[in-house]
Amino acid sequence: MRRSDRGAFILGGVGLVVILGGVQVVAWLDDAPAPPAPESEFCPDRPNGAARPDTGYREAAEPYRGDGPHPVYFDLRHVEFGRVDIPDGWKAGSDGAQPRPRLIACVYRDDTTPPQEIRTRLYSSYVHAPDLPVDTRKAQKVPLLKAGYVIGLYEAKTATPVGRIQVPGADRCPMHYRPDSGTSIFQEPDTRKLHAALRPYVERSVGA
Repeated sequence: MRRSDRGAFILGGVGLVVILGGVQVVAWLDDAPAPPAPESEFCPDRPNGAARPDTGYREAAEPYRGDGPHPVYFDLRHVEFGRVDIPDGWKAGSDGAQPRPRLIACVYRDDTTPPQEIRTRLYSSYVHAPDLPVDTRKAQKVPLLKAGYVIGLYEAKTATPVGRIQVPGADRCPMHYRPDSGTSIFQEPDTRKLHAALRPYVERSVGA
């Protein structure tokens, strides 16, 4: 083989290796796992729907097994209120804080409960405080509407359905009124009945 032919052969071989290496790199990039979806997209849009299994909870959450209590995180995106009162020992940490969630509670207003008006209440600066005097000249009269709630419980790590509970609205008026929620306000879940319905799922022992 002439020297020039040998050089061309070597260069061609190097080029082939480089090309094949590039193909391998592309293949590795194609096989890279997709980043997790936001945790805010875990809950389905409707009750009884399938929760999304590829959110950040897949890595951040603990399995739903072992002895209780099992920390639960409430997703309230589909309701008008912003917090739920549960025992401290049941609460999951947020933004990666301990304890990590084992259950996600997806909360929805029950469409089968007619939103009839129960009574009206005065809210001063969007707060209802029955033990404090209210300046009726500045307060806003807000109708309270009847509501019930459906709560889907899912294992946080796998999005597997665990249970479904229904909770009626509380008799007392909500403490806070959000002006962007409209001219009326819905009952919030009855705290005592919420605890009673949730307790079997949070405090029980779950086998591996």
